[in-house]
Amino acid sequence: MTVTKYRRPLNPEQLAVLQWLYQYRFSTSKQLASYLLKPNPKAIQNKLQILEQQGFIGKHYDKSYKLPGRAAEYFLTPKGARQLPADSVNEWALKSLYKNKTVSPDFITHCLNVADTALQLQAIYGDKLGLFTKSHMAAYDYFPSWTPDLFLNLKAGSTRRRYFLDVLDDTKPFFVGVRKVHNYINYAADNDWPDEAGRLPTVLAICKDDQTQKKLNKQIVYALDGAEDITFATTTQAQLEKATATTKLWQKITEDGEPTRMNL
Repeated sequence: MTVTKYRRPLNPEQLAVLQWLYQYRFSTSKQLASYLLKPNPKAIQNKLQILEQQGFIGKHYDKSYKLPGRAAEYFLTPKGARQLPADSVNEWALKSLYKNKTVSPDFITHCLNVADTALQLQAIYGDKLGLFTKSHMAAYDYFPSWTPDLFLNLKAGSTRRRYFLDVLDDTKPFFVGVRKVHNYINYAADNDWPDEAGRLPTVLAICKDDQTQKKLNKQIVYALDGAEDITFATTTQAQLEKATATTKLWQKITEDGEPTRMNL
């Protein structure tokens, strides 16, 4: 007779790890420690080991990671997703979990960059900011079919401002970012966003450096010719890293080609 070994229910921090990995697909122990407000990655190593032993999370790591000091990349398994409340997950996101073992290194890197961006924005804007990932957006049919990396919902007084945000890094060629600009303009023309006042979220792009930002700004000006009811703003990764809540972090792009500084 086989005796089932008793397993204690997951505690809130363990569930928080699973929820974070569900949202961002991949994460390092450093990112998870930051999210859980721990002093360093060592503070959660035991937690991650237990979750991995139970089959709730997996990781990408082999001997090639050691020499360059590359951190293990953790991901959620379908078994781990079943530990989350049913109303907090959706079918698209659950299906994507089966690909976590075989996705490309560039895909993983991009997910890590998006997670870093989310942590940086949360540090700047605090509780005023709501962050939603592709896993969240998949549950709603009114988002662009080519979804942003993040959807931001920022409390400003008695109102809320909304933003689509993309991270333009080295994992995709520059022209992909330009195509996404045109995709947003087409989306705006189709008027699919559910706002009675017709206010489409401002489109934000975080560029890898100043040169890329200048090139993208120029392409946005070209694309905006005749377009209405859509606003674009850009910044760079370096600018984001040193920003505070009062920093005018974003360059708002206008059709005359003269960017103006703005905060969210």
